[in-house]
Amino acid sequence: MARAASTKSAKDKPIKLDDADWKILGLLQTDGRATYARLAEAAGISTASAHDRVRKLEQRGVILGYQALVNPRAVGAEVTAFVAVSERGGATYMDARDRLISLQGVEECHSVAGDESFLLKVRAQSTVALERLVWNIRSIARIERTRTMIVLSTAAERRPVDPFPDPEPPPTAVQPGEEHPELAP
Repeated sequence: MARAASTKSAKDKPIKLDDADWKILGLLQTDGRATYARLAEAAGISTASAHDRVRKLEQRGVILGYQALVNPRAVGAEVTAFVAVSERGGATYMDARDRLISLQGVEECHSVAGDESFLLKVRAQSTVALERLVWNIRSIARIERTRTMIVLSTAAERRPVDPFPDPEPPPTAVQPGEEHPELAP
């Protein structure tokens, strides 16, 4: 059965992705330097078709860009942590978000549901540097509290995007006098 998914571009137009698209995306997410010949082989299509599909995925906003993955430890980022940030009531969301993402060491910033307002992924050279970064976060106006979780080890990071699918739609209504197919003997 072909794997198909509908996703939305920046323009909110549904984009249909078939098995070949997913194979191309999977390979590019793990090897951004893969040749069109290698992409074609993995997807079972021609090199020209692979080139065309990549171009279309880029144009539609599915592929956002290409970048080098840097080993954090090789550049001195020895400590990774997640910092949950809570704001006092009445805080201006955009101002707090913009101030948080401007801080050096903040790698990701997510607005979240629940008791906290934001979840940050941060990196620092040491726990002393992490403490300073957390104090910088707390010094932002309207930040009420933070909760920091230091990462001890990482089992998976930067995994390819492969969304868990929505459940199948419920079965159609059964007309009077018909047996429900799931309940039939």
